[in-house]
Amino acid sequence: MIREDANVRLREDPGHRLLGREVIHPATERTGTVGSVYIRTSKPTGNEVGRTAHMRPLDRSGREWTADPRELKPFRHLTPDAPAGAR
Repeated sequence: MIREDANVRLREDPGHRLLGREVIHPATERTGTVGSVYIRTSKPTGNEVGRTAHMRPLDRSGREWTADPRELKPFRHLTPDAPAGAR
């Protein structure tokens, strides 16, 4: 869970381009749907110190996870080739 502390303010990014999209984390090959993206800001300076995306898994494992949203890529399902006679 992502928590605000004495030095970091936390707010949600409701307009992030990946919200609601299926993504893959190439380093781990995990796939999921982005449910939220949080922006961490330094309370003393007001500078952004990072972002965290929260995903729901596509593999039905129930294990939700987080990652840096800059590391995520949109996930595309591959469709099987159509049979030779089908059009």
